[in-house]
Amino acid sequence: MSALRKIFVHPDFRSKEHGVSSLPLGTALDWASLNLTESIYLGTTTEFLAAHRFYEKNGFSEVYKNSLPESFPVMSVDTKFYVIAF
Repeated sequence: MSALRKIFVHPDFRSKEHGVSSLPLGTALDWASLNLTESIYLGTTTEFLAAHRFYEKNGFSEVYKNSLPESFPVMSVDTKFYVIAF
């Protein structure tokens, strides 16, 4: 299990036109796959609707907080959680 802490991209560069948002996530997913990570979990807030769509488009599924691994580093601002399995 791996945890993706935070990815922030300036709003001016979030569109498909720039392709910037996918770069850090793609790097993380590639690293996880090469290092035989079984899954990546992440947390976000309910207010970041664009982030929810972004993660879901990239293969993440929403999970409940009570189903997170014990070792997952929950941040106090996080209220919505996702996982992707390999």
